[in-house]
Amino acid sequence: MDFDKFIERDIIEFLDQEARKTAEKVAGLREEEFDLYEITQDYTKEIDSALKKRDLKKAQDVFEEVKERYDKATEGSLSKKRLYIILEELYEKIKDFEEKEKGEETLFEKIREYEEKGLFTKPELFQEESHAVSLILSSIARKEKELEKLTSKKPVSSQDLKEAIKKYREIKELIRRMPNTHAKEKSKAYESALSWYYTIKKLKQEAEQKIRREEEEKKEKEKKSGEEIPIEKKLEAVRELKKAIVESHTKIAEYIKNKDLAKSMEEYKHLRELCESFPQEMEAEKTALLADALSLYENIKKLKQHLAQRHSRECVKKKEAEKEKNEREEKKQEIKKKLLKIKEYLAQKRVIHAIKEYKDLRELFKDYPDQPLEEKKELYQEILATHKDIKLLEEDLKKKIIPHVKEKAGGIKKILEETHALLDKGRVEEATHKLLEAKHRTQMLPKEAFDEKYSLLKELEKLEHKLLFVKNTQRMSILNATTS
Repeated sequence: MDFDKFIERDIIEFLDQEARKTAEKVAGLREEEFDLYEITQDYTKEIDSALKKRDLKKAQDVFEEVKERYDKATEGSLSKKRLYIILEELYEKIKDFEEKEKGEETLFEKIREYEEKGLFTKPELFQEESHAVSLILSSIARKEKELEKLTSKKPVSSQDLKEAIKKYREIKELIRRMPNTHAKEKSKAYESALSWYYTIKKLKQEAEQKIRREEEEKKEKEKKSGEEIPIEKKLEAVRELKKAIVESHTKIAEYIKNKDLAKSMEEYKHLRELCESFPQEMEAEKTALLADALSLYENIKKLKQHLAQRHSRECVKKKEAEKEKNEREEKKQEIKKKLLKIKEYLAQKRVIHAIKEYKDLRELFKDYPDQPLEEKKELYQEILATHKDIKLLEEDLKKKIIPHVKEKAGGIKKILEETHALLDKGRVEEATHKLLEAKHRTQMLPKEAFDEKYSLLKELEKLEHKLLFVKNTQRMSILNATTS
């Protein structure tokens, strides 16, 4: 075998051996590492673009794509953890978008479902701190690259500056999420973030300086253009300005007179603007105009205080009126309840109970306020109608019970006559029994028989006096007999 062929074969064997080593090395890589390297799409940028354009469908599609990849990823793999972080970032951006829209735009309801199911609260994905830290650091590195792109633009626009500040805050949040056990990595990340802070701060200052320069240039330009205006035109402009100021004064005075606080304040602002626009060359006159405006302001201030006091008084009156209304309503409801109760008693033919309730009702009505008059009249008519119903029922019952009462009263009167006769004969003991029987029967008479009952009670009272007289007479007779 010649030397060239030997070298060729040796090279082929060497290449085959290296290929086998590479294949073995690749085979040794975990499946999730391949998946991790395959996540090359910048989902954050895509959703930012979609939300900026208010393309909600595109934003939803981006989120759903990441969610689908997350669901398919192997549990515990680096790719699943990486996708979870991306999901969190997308979720935060969606939440920020909805907060800015103040509920006017809702991206999609599925976010709510994922949130309720606890998709964004899975600490078990990051039980291995080293994996979590590596993922956070990779996210920080990616955001720093974005920051570098934004801050290296010439010139940096205000939108770029806002985006840079946003990225810086996202980096800070990622650093905050790093566990304290990795102090070295966290410290290094903080140092990097601090350098970005100063970079952004410098850019912001430069932007502000640029704005100030532009404003100064604009003022200088206006000043120069003003100097070029002929004196006649300047005087004409001043006359027009004075005229506008006088008109504004008149308007404010009219608004104050009409107690229109809002319009007077609005016109006062306009007046201040007019006074401020007075030429610098007429500083003394400008000062005088501002002093006049200040006097108007004092009047507006007084009007404001007056209106505030009036409003306060009105509030007090309103509260008092409300209180009176509530008290009146309570009394009205109580009267209504009484009327209803009386009607129930009347339906049950319970006149005595109805009369008792009616007396309470009259006392309630005495304290009822006179205003509103129509309301009181209405209640009075109801009470009057109830009173008539009571009287009718009372008379009806009297008609029904009079024969029965008269019969009983006649029996009692007969007993009373017998008692009189017994007392005349001096039969005190028998008379006493009869008197007690008459009293008992009188008490048993119905309350509706008031007249008869009253008459009988008077008779009983006379008999009691007579009984006592007879007893005393007999006692005196016995004493006289014993002494003689």
